[in-house]
Amino acid sequence: MLILDESRAPLLKERWERASRLGVRADGDAYPQGASGQDLAVRRDRLGDVFREERALLEPISEQLGARGLVALVADADGVIVATHGGGALSPAARVRLVEGACWSEGARGTNAIGTAIVEKRAVAVLGGAHFEQRNRGLFCYATPICDGYGDLVAVLDVTGDLALHDPAVGVAVQAAGIAVERALRRFAFARAGAGVLSAIERLVHRAASPTLLVEATGAVRIANTSALQAFPAVGALSCERLFGLPFTELDLLARAGDRNVRFETRSAAYRVELEPILGPSGRALAVLVHLDAHAPHAERPAARPSSPSSSYPAFDAILAQDAGVVRAKVAAARFAATSLPVLLLAETGTGKELFARAIHDASPRAGGPFVPLNCGSLAPSLLESELFGYAPGAFTGASRAGSEGRLGAANGGTLFLDEIAEMPEALQAALLRVLDDGVYHRVGESRPRRTDFRLVCATCRDLPALVDERAFRQDLFYRIHGALVTIPPLRARTDRVWLAEELLGRASDHPPPLADDGRAWIVEHDWPGNVRELKSALTHAVALADGHAVGRADFPRVLLGRSRAAPMERPRTRDELMRDAVREAVHACNGNLSEAARRLGVARSTVYRAMRGEPSRD
Repeated sequence: MLILDESRAPLLKERWERASRLGVRADGDAYPQGASGQDLAVRRDRLGDVFREERALLEPISEQLGARGLVALVADADGVIVATHGGGALSPAARVRLVEGACWSEGARGTNAIGTAIVEKRAVAVLGGAHFEQRNRGLFCYATPICDGYGDLVAVLDVTGDLALHDPAVGVAVQAAGIAVERALRRFAFARAGAGVLSAIERLVHRAASPTLLVEATGAVRIANTSALQAFPAVGALSCERLFGLPFTELDLLARAGDRNVRFETRSAAYRVELEPILGPSGRALAVLVHLDAHAPHAERPAARPSSPSSSYPAFDAILAQDAGVVRAKVAAARFAATSLPVLLLAETGTGKELFARAIHDASPRAGGPFVPLNCGSLAPSLLESELFGYAPGAFTGASRAGSEGRLGAANGGTLFLDEIAEMPEALQAALLRVLDDGVYHRVGESRPRRTDFRLVCATCRDLPALVDERAFRQDLFYRIHGALVTIPPLRARTDRVWLAEELLGRASDHPPPLADDGRAWIVEHDWPGNVRELKSALTHAVALADGHAVGRADFPRVLLGRSRAAPMERPRTRDELMRDAVREAVHACNGNLSEAARRLGVARSTVYRAMRGEPSRD
C-alpha cells in the first residue's frame, strides 16, 4: 500500500508549514468557497471520461457508502468537488462542507486528502488531527490522484467519513478504484489515437525477438516482452528514469528526432535503441515503443544512459557533453528554443552560457535574424545605457556623428542575449522592462520613439530571487525574464570531465596527444573554478609542454596544479599563525594552565591571551 503513515511528525510539519505559507487559517471559515452554475458545469464537462468510469464504480455502492456514513467524492485538478456519492450518515456540518462545487485545494483548506493528493501527486491519508483546519479534524479521508493517458493529473478520488468510523481498508479500496479509472482513461486515449492501436502494440511487443517494451507518458513501463523480462527482471516495477536514466519527456524527444545513434548499456550488454513515439490526436506522446537490439556484450561495463541527443538538435552540437545534467540542460533549452518564452540561463562564468544562447537562437523560429550579445557586467552604467539603447548623433562628448542603433535596434527580428543581467543598474532595469512590455524605446539623446522586436535570453551566476528580496533587482523584471529556466552545471559537478578533455584535444588537432593516467587523474581532482574556459586554456598549455608526448600532470599550468583539491598550494605561514599553533599546543600540554603555558613558551601571559583570541601579536 502506497499511503504514507500520516502520524510521522516531519511529514505533518512540512504539510502544515505549506498551508501556513498559503495563508490558510486553522480556524478558517466553515463553508468553503468554490464553483457553481456554469463554471461547475464546465468543470464536469472536462471530466467526461472520468465521470463515465467513476459512476460505473461508485453508483452501485452509493447506498452502502451512505449506510456506513462514508461519502465518495470526485474533485478536479483544482480541488473543486464535481461529484459525490453516499454521505447520508455524515454530520450535517461535514455534509455542508463536502458538497459539489466546494473547493478543497490546499490553498483553500490547508492539509486535506484532496488538496494534498494534488500537491504531492500520490495517494494520501489525512486522519483526524492531521487536517490543518480544526473543524475538519473529526474526519478521516483517503484520496488518490487520477492521471489521464498523457500522465496529466485530471482528478482526485476521495472517500471521507467520521473519524470514529475509520477503516484502513477504505484506503486500499480508494487506490484500487483510482487505478481502475486510470486504466480506463489510458484505453480511451489510445482508442482516440486509432482503432485497435493498443492491441496492435501489444502484439508487436510480444512477437519481437529482442527486448521490447512500451513506456507510457507517466514514465511507467506498461508492457514488456519475455526477452525484456529476462534482460531486466524487475522491469515492470521500474520507471523510465530508473531504467534508462532520463525522464519520459527526454525519451519522447529522442523518439521524435529519429536518432539512430542512441545506445543503452548495462553491466553485461550494450544495445542499439530504436524508439517509436505513439502520438495522440493532439500530437502529444501517449507512449514510446522501445526496441533494444543487443549488439556488443561488455564485461562489467558501468550502467550508462542513452547517448546524448545533441545530434537531434544540430544547433546544440557545439555543446559537448555526456554528463546527464548538461544533456538535460541541452534538451530543455532545445524545447524552449521552439517557443517565444524568454530564457534565463543560470550558470557560472566559463560554462558556455553564450554557446547555449546561440544554440537557442539557431534552433528558434528567429534563426534567420541576428544574434546580439551584450555583457551587462563589463561596462560602466553610462556606457551600458548607450550600448544597449543606442544614441543620437552628438548625444554626448565623443559620440559618433552617425549615432548608434544600439543592441536593441541591432537585435530586431532576432535574439538579444544579456549576460550577467544581475549587474544591470536599477534605472536600466526599469527601462528594459518598458521595452519588454511594448517593444518601444528611445535612443540616448533622442525623443523620437523607436520599435524593436526580439527574443530575450538572459544569463547570470547570481541568486536573482535573493537579489529581488534585497531589492537589488526589480521583481517585475525578474518575472518577465524568468519565462523558462535552464541550469548549466559547473565543470566540477560534471561526470564527463575526462571525456570532454579528450574531445577538446581531438577537435584541436588531427593528431592529438593522449592523456596520461596522471593527467586524467588531475583533471578529475581539480575543482575548475574557471569551468570549461579554464579547461581549454589548461589543455592548450599542456599540449605545448608535452611536445607530442602523452599529456601528464606536470604539463598543466602550475598555478592550476596548486589549486587542485588533491595537491593544495601551500603558502608561507605567518608568525602569528605559528604563535597561535604553539600556544594551543602548550595550553593543551599544561591542561589549560595559561600561566604555565606562558612560562614554557617564554612569553608574557598577555601574549597567550591575544593568541587564543586570534589577535595579532604586538611584539
